[in-house]
Amino acid sequence: MLQVITGMYFGDVALNETKHRRTLYTNADFSVVGPVTMPVGNLAPATDRERVNTVLLEFTECLEAVLPDGTEDFMISTGGDEIAEDLAVVLSFALNATFTLTREKADRLISEPSASTRRLVPADVLPRTFTPHLVLRPADIEDLLAFMTRLLALHREAYERAIKAMRRIVTASERAAEDPTLAYTDYVAALESLSAGTPVPDTGWDRFPHEKKRILNPVLAGLSEEQAEQVRSAILAADKAGIAAKYRAFMLSHVRPSFFRQEAAGVIGPVTKPALRLLVTQSYTTRSKSIHELRELRREAWLHAGGAHTIDVPKVGPMLTHEGLNRLARHVIRTFVYRGPTDLDRTFRWRENLPNVIQVRLAPEFYLGNPESMTKSTVAVRASEFFGYVIEVMAGRDKHMRVDMRPVLERIEDMLATHRGPASREPMLSIYLLWHRVMATELHRPAPDAVMKAALTELQVPSMCSFTVGVLLGHTPPWSLDDLCELAEQRYEELNRRQHVELPPRVDSALWALVAHRLLRDGAPTLALAAIDRAVKCSPGNEDFMELERRVVAGQLDDPDLKALILGQSSPSQQAGTTATER
Repeated sequence: MLQVITGMYFGDVALNETKHRRTLYTNADFSVVGPVTMPVGNLAPATDRERVNTVLLEFTECLEAVLPDGTEDFMISTGGDEIAEDLAVVLSFALNATFTLTREKADRLISEPSASTRRLVPADVLPRTFTPHLVLRPADIEDLLAFMTRLLALHREAYERAIKAMRRIVTASERAAEDPTLAYTDYVAALESLSAGTPVPDTGWDRFPHEKKRILNPVLAGLSEEQAEQVRSAILAADKAGIAAKYRAFMLSHVRPSFFRQEAAGVIGPVTKPALRLLVTQSYTTRSKSIHELRELRREAWLHAGGAHTIDVPKVGPMLTHEGLNRLARHVIRTFVYRGPTDLDRTFRWRENLPNVIQVRLAPEFYLGNPESMTKSTVAVRASEFFGYVIEVMAGRDKHMRVDMRPVLERIEDMLATHRGPASREPMLSIYLLWHRVMATELHRPAPDAVMKAALTELQVPSMCSFTVGVLLGHTPPWSLDDLCELAEQRYEELNRRQHVELPPRVDSALWALVAHRLLRDGAPTLALAAIDRAVKCSPGNEDFMELERRVVAGQLDDPDLKALILGQSSPSQQAGTTATER
């Protein structure tokens, strides 16, 4: 939202402007610089000499007052909280200080260093970030304004990546004292998120890690020189494709000369250029061991750091402290921001990214009767939604059919004239047939005979549509066992894909229940147990299918009531209610 309210994505239309005020709690002292006018909002200090100072944040939220179709937009304001939170993140990051909207958090974070060897406070780990009375200088404000201006001008993708990384950095710094390992991991994760797509420079075999070459060299020695060289090239190429290599390349390529010059002035144990590569690699190794092995950060890396940016940890070697990683991370992200593209992203749909707006999927009954929702690409989904709705009505859980499908049926009649493939015809014919068999005559189409005849013919072929319609109309599919098994297997494979047509889970379970019964009847109890196992797992926790499984295990051959299983009606009284509903 911080970038959106600048108006860079708006058209030449009227705007809704809403002024917001928030109180920020900080360790920063504004007595030297006074009020600050930022590219977005203003800061007016209320106190300067307290342990926790208060600053009044004022900003104006702008949103288009007119929708693209020319109508008035209902969204006047998002409330402002997310904008204020983003501003607090930017201020905390750019000034390496603490800015928060929550007084309790400020009281917890901001305090003098304790010098304790048992219970650290945040200022013990990151002194500048959390020590009270951080006096801001004009140079700090100039740097803040330049950074904010560049950040807000970024191409949207680069902006989002930068703001997310900054937010993670700020969060990591806030938990450095209570969980040093997690904080360290979060620092690296924030930087890693920016490294995607970073080109990795070629490295020779002489620079490949010695411990890996010690394992590989005996194997390479048994190959011809040409083969060995091919293997070495393949190993180097594979290493370049790894995430660790991209992280290392990104970090090294985003360290500017100033990092070793004016920015290192007064730093204890600063990062040297020769050690940078090793330290960056070690930071990623620490992150990996924390995530994959739950290995805690050695206490020597943070307990007695004394403000140093690098430290030599026994049995680990040189590594960055939290303070060193904090400085390196802020420098690298700044470089990312200043090098990022600033062309306007005209594909960005800012309305879809507004806070306090939740996108929800409408219940099918709100659109099932709309003929415009029935297209060639949506027929399968519409049919599955119609099945689910009709099942609820037939089972009596939904007392009335509230959707008038006749406009859709008319569209289906038109579409069937031009659609020849079963993938689109079967769903449409299923809707048409089921409606005319379930609903009263006065709700039928004027001349349905031709389509009904086509439905009765084409829905004889094994498919999920024909299975569902047949069972709901009280017919057990007459297909062979091989056809049933093939259909069930195809459907099971489809369910394992990301994109598949959803059906009520009971439908899939009922199909496997039928397969299990037929296998048991054909003398294949082992396969029947595997089939009923899938029936249960397609509807986890369902008592009907678990009871059916117990019967299959016992070798009982009674036919399953597929319709009752799909409708969720196992008692005779419920089945009687189903018949009444159909009539």
